[in-house]
This record gives sequence, C-alpha cells and structure tokens, in this order.
Amino acid sequence: MPNKRPSSKYLLFSLLLLATFSNPSFAVAIKEAGSIKSIEAEAWASQENQPKRALSEKSLVYVGDEITTGKKSSLEILFKDKTTFQLGSESNFLITDFTYKKSADEDGLAVKMLKGSFRFVSGLIAKKKPKAMAVRTSVATIGIRGTHVAGEVDTTSARIVLMEKEDPTAANKIEVFNEFGSVTIDEAGYGTEIPDEFSPPSPVRRMRLQSITNLTRSIQRVNTPRPTMRR
Repeated sequence: MPNKRPSSKYLLFSLLLLATFSNPSFAVAIKEAGSIKSIEAEAWASQENQPKRALSEKSLVYVGDEITTGKKSSLEILFKDKTTFQLGSESNFLITDFTYKKSADEDGLAVKMLKGSFRFVSGLIAKKKPKAMAVRTSVATIGIRGTHVAGEVDTTSARIVLMEKEDPTAANKIEVFNEFGSVTIDEAGYGTEIPDEFSPPSPVRRMRLQSITNLTRSIQRVNTPRPTMRR
C-alpha cells in the first residue's frame, strides 16, 4: 500500500507540541516559579533534554530549571511567594518543586544547591508552613523555620551559616540534617560543616566573620547583612 502523507492538521499539532516543550515562554507543560530580579555577567537556565536559555533581568524561571552562573557572575531569583535566592559565580542550582496559592497542604518550595555559594531569605510559603520549604545539597538538607541563610557547597561537602534575620518579627532557625545526624542552628553567625558525604553535620559553632565574608564574596550585586558576632 502507498504511504499516506500526514494531514496538515496533524503537522500543525506536531509543531504546536514542539513549540510547547522547546520554548518555556509558550509554557503550558511547565510551571512558572519566579523571575530573575537582578543579574551580573552571564547565567543560563535549562530544562532536561532542552537547549539552555540565556538569562537576563526579568527572565522567567520554571520548575525543573537548572540554573548556572558563569565566572565572576551572580544573580538573584525572586520566587512568586517572595522567597529570594542569590547565587554566586560558577554555581549550579535546581528548582525541583514550586506550588503556590493552592492550599497550606499543597503549597511547597523545594530546590537543590548543586554547587557554589548561595544566600536565601524565605518567603510566604515557609512563613505559613515551615516544613513546606526545603533546600537540599549533595550532602545534607536544610529544614526551614522562616529564616536567612548563606552557604557554600560542592559535590562532597557543604558549609551552612545562619545569617542575621531581615524581618525582626520572623523566626530565625534552621535544622541541617542527613542520614548520619542533624543539628539545629538558632543564632545568627553560627553554622555547621559537612566535610564529606559520609559524615553528619558538625557540632554548631560560631563562624569567624572573615569566613562568612569569604563565603559570600562571589555574591556581588546584593549587600549581604552581616550577622551579629559576639566578642
């Protein structure tokens, strides 16, 4: 039998599907999570099996985006619930889940810091239900209690510090945990380290101011409030 040529309607439908999955601005298949509030130098976002997109101020970001910053680059993401997340140079960050304005039980924000330096201030999702937000790294998870946190991670280690809270009425507390143990940090300027993928978080200790400055040095555009340090 001779091969039948596909109809024009079929071809049009196929083109629409291709546009939907290859162009997030046409998005019906992926969920918008927020936008780029500020950016310095170069950064990109990509979905699995899709070409990367160059980011600029006001670019939209989506659930499933892996965001990468270049050398001497930094950016700030503003999520739709007012959570802010800043990335330093040569960082990799994955938005794994974002649901907002559904219900207290359904709303949630989950991200994974794959590599580099970061700072975040939690927003309305964590304020309403702290357990609904989680920040994961390769070696530990940060449980949120409404807070301001900075850190630096790579594939086998992490350093996490509780920063001075921006809202005087907000809670400022985190739990850092993995399968080997957990610690709770409830005082600004204190932190923990996970030296490798087989160790629990170290006991909470006061971090030296110079260490915190070094930790956030690649986050260039936004002035990071310094934690109050005891003498």
